[in-house]
Amino acid sequence: MPVSAGLPRRHPVPSFTRRRVLVTAAAVVGASPVLAACSPGTRQEADATEALLALADAARMDAALAVAAVTGDPALAGRLEPLRAARMDHAAALDQAGGRAPGSVPAPATPPSADLAAVRDSVAASARTAGEIVPRASALQVGLVAEVAACCAAYAGVLAQ
Repeated sequence: MPVSAGLPRRHPVPSFTRRRVLVTAAAVVGASPVLAACSPGTRQEADATEALLALADAARMDAALAVAAVTGDPALAGRLEPLRAARMDHAAALDQAGGRAPGSVPAPATPPSADLAAVRDSVAASARTAGEIVPRASALQVGLVAEVAACCAAYAGVLAQ
């Protein structure tokens, strides 16, 4: 469409969808610790093995909380099953990065009860913990920990809706 000489050009206003807001929030949370760890003057320790193993244990607990929440309210299965599967994948990857043999740690006992808020709070805490580990992690560990932080932050945001 031609623009008249006397009329200003109109630019479309970007729309903010729920998905765009969640993706942006997850990117900010996940990228902040990574960028901080990559800044000049930040000295990374050689290893964060103990922290990785603790994060793996937290991932298993998040998965157990999701199972307990679904047991209490089966209607949550569609929302929490992808989270449970992702947290179990995180646990396996973190175990491997921390030097644990696959399957050497038993799954935690499923809590007697949990609700959506408990799952959301636990996943949000895991995101914060992962973000705190990034500056101490080696270059090989940073990618995995940042991925865990971003995933947990995204799920915490989705579950808050």
